[in-house]
Amino acid sequence: MMENNIKSRKFCEERWRPEYHFTAPKGWINDPNGLIYFNGWYHLFYQYNPYDCEWGAMHWGHAISEDMLHWKDLPIALKPDQAYDRHAEGGCFSGSAIEWNGVLYLFYSATVKENGKTFQTQCMAMSTDGINFEKYAGNPLISSPPDGASEDFRDPKVFRANEKWYMVVGGSIGGADCGGDGRVFLYESKDLYVWNYKGDILKSNGELGSMFECPDMFEIDGKWILTCSPMNHPSYNKAMYCIGTMNFENCEYTIEKIGNLDYGFDYYAPQSFLDKHGNRVLIAWQNGWTWMPWFEGWGPTSEENWRGTLSIPRKLSLDMDGNLRLYPVRELNEIMKLDGLMENLKISKSKVMLRPSGYKTCYIKVNLDIEKISSKFVRIGVWESGESVSIIEIDLVNNMLFFDRDRGDDFRQGKMGCPVSIKNKKIQIDVFMDCSCIEIYVNQGEQCITANVYPDKEQTGFWIDTPYKEAIVDRLEYGTMRNVWK
Repeated sequence: MMENNIKSRKFCEERWRPEYHFTAPKGWINDPNGLIYFNGWYHLFYQYNPYDCEWGAMHWGHAISEDMLHWKDLPIALKPDQAYDRHAEGGCFSGSAIEWNGVLYLFYSATVKENGKTFQTQCMAMSTDGINFEKYAGNPLISSPPDGASEDFRDPKVFRANEKWYMVVGGSIGGADCGGDGRVFLYESKDLYVWNYKGDILKSNGELGSMFECPDMFEIDGKWILTCSPMNHPSYNKAMYCIGTMNFENCEYTIEKIGNLDYGFDYYAPQSFLDKHGNRVLIAWQNGWTWMPWFEGWGPTSEENWRGTLSIPRKLSLDMDGNLRLYPVRELNEIMKLDGLMENLKISKSKVMLRPSGYKTCYIKVNLDIEKISSKFVRIGVWESGESVSIIEIDLVNNMLFFDRDRGDDFRQGKMGCPVSIKNKKIQIDVFMDCSCIEIYVNQGEQCITANVYPDKEQTGFWIDTPYKEAIVDRLEYGTMRNVWK
């Protein structure tokens, strides 16, 4: 039955459509939803407007995969077709999925507007085959936000702990606009149908943003991780994580550390799930919203009748120092083709050109030993043609890595940076490029930068240099990524 419902996707050459990142066949997508391994398949749902490349009444698109890379399209899972979710400026907003007793449950925020007021409620749909979903007749499960909270009340993530079901929901005191104060609310259930409010487990207190979208909570190595996407964070953290301990009975979350999942321009609404090996994996929407201070539009891909990309699946782990790491899942290795390998490479002001066989979809891996570098900076140039180029700069004076796309294309500019730790005086930089996507990983996922760039077809140059003195690169590897849609 599953095979009969799979839709074949016609592949055509498009300048900016990624070849190994997920995109919908057409139309607009944003947040990943309902990520789960169910009945032998990875299920990916996503916020979807199949009729336009602009945000509109939200549906849940649906795709399946055996490896989190090669996706097959299924029919739309949820449509805004009920009184509580049918609205041109609403619909079936973001949510999550769980499996229980052979049934796949979807939880989502139904959104409508009446007389200028927004109503967001938490609802449920069910399926036994993973394809056809029936909305619960008793929807909504949760019909209003907690007392004192604003109408911004959305994105339920359901999980199990201590033989009970829990749901975190994003919210705000005062509203999502600047001036509000973000909250993550916790609910508890014994049967998935009746939910009791426990309290709030994360408060902004004027320091973390006006609204917490897309919250997620999970356990790794005895620590409870809470992630969310804050709106209007004072330090522009749009993919925040907290590490701590959780007392579910008393609804007390004790935070030990707060960090940034990704320092780039385009990484929002991450959601986690367990793969078939028991690893915690994270996927995010690779774009951003109009309220972000660096926002300059969603790019030109509507010319190709699509808009919106999802990130490479990243495995989450805690290292020996208790820090969160995010690094591409091992399945990515299966589509990598080595083109060149250089060791003890001497670089200077003269660019060393790199020549991957597939310039649109390629990777570069660089290992540095700072004792072999007399320069202050090492630079990697990607997608270059004449004056057009995006630059990755490793700043060895301030221990920072910067991604500069000021000259990367005709659509967007800006420069973002993240800290670089130098342990044993070693630095590893991994860069994955995919037509209009770039993901940068520092030291096996200690830090990440994700961004979109829209190069012309003439931008085929890749290089490494240092503008000051010289350096020896321990190891440099580059290659091509195979198209997963062909």
